[in-house]
Amino acid sequence: MVICYEQPTGERFRLAAQITALLLLFISVCPTAHPHSDLQLQIDELTVQLEHEPGNVDLLLRRGDLQRRHENWDLARTDFKRVREIQPENETVDWLEGRLEVQSGHPSEGVRYLDRFLLTNPLQLIALQNRAQGHLLLDQPVLAAKDLQVVIRESDKPAPSIYSACALAFVEAGPGYFPAAMDVVLKGLLIFPTEIMLTGIATDLSLAQSDTETASGLLAQLPDSIQQLPQWQTRIALLDCQKGQNTSAAQRFTKAMEVSPKSRNTPDLLSENWLARLASEPSAENCQAAALEILNSRQRTP
Repeated sequence: MVICYEQPTGERFRLAAQITALLLLFISVCPTAHPHSDLQLQIDELTVQLEHEPGNVDLLLRRGDLQRRHENWDLARTDFKRVREIQPENETVDWLEGRLEVQSGHPSEGVRYLDRFLLTNPLQLIALQNRAQGHLLLDQPVLAAKDLQVVIRESDKPAPSIYSACALAFVEAGPGYFPAAMDVVLKGLLIFPTEIMLTGIATDLSLAQSDTETASGLLAQLPDSIQQLPQWQTRIALLDCQKGQNTSAAQRFTKAMEVSPKSRNTPDLLSENWLARLASEPSAENCQAAALEILNSRQRTP
């Protein structure tokens, strides 16, 4: 039996070493959990119950998972070890302990547990996302993307962040996987046509591949209020110079350098050095390289 204890809410993970910066929102699969501030109270209540029912596997699993959420790693492991002693055939403990090991910085061990769990529960969507996190920490972005593709395929309505995370995992795998990343993000935009993060990834991928037609179409769909934002003006400038409109591109890059960093609501897509280089040499080659830099910076950004 597989037991759900919490609904993931707003978690983030990174594409490379810091996984928690990419997956922002998970699918609603399990019942809503109590607020994090109540974790210790819940743990204490379960401890009292376990004094009367020390062999209750369900209580041990619940307390172990709460200990994980509280980042009491060793206490969580103790509960999961006890479950294995009482009920060696239990499947849920592989999922929960796999999630624990990924979260606590032991992705190799975590993926091993999750592999075993997913052999008999291949469509447990949260477990697939947990394993994707582990694969990313192990520098296996293609495996991570494949897990997320299953999540997308099997979910009733995947969150936009799942499409973003899947596409960026393919980006992490290198330029050879850019078409796969583009396919994922465009499918996401069919469902969420106004999702700005998906539009940004699709635009950056288009510019990195010198696909000016797709980039033009994506930018044209944006409201003028969005197009005027500095990060989108930078993308428009990159498109201009890839289309041979070097004068207007240079003007946009120069204007971007003149905006005070303190007045910006979002981080710059490109560094001051990059903007200066592009303002003086707005060639198609330089602008494609700059688009690749933007994609690479997505991977480094927590």
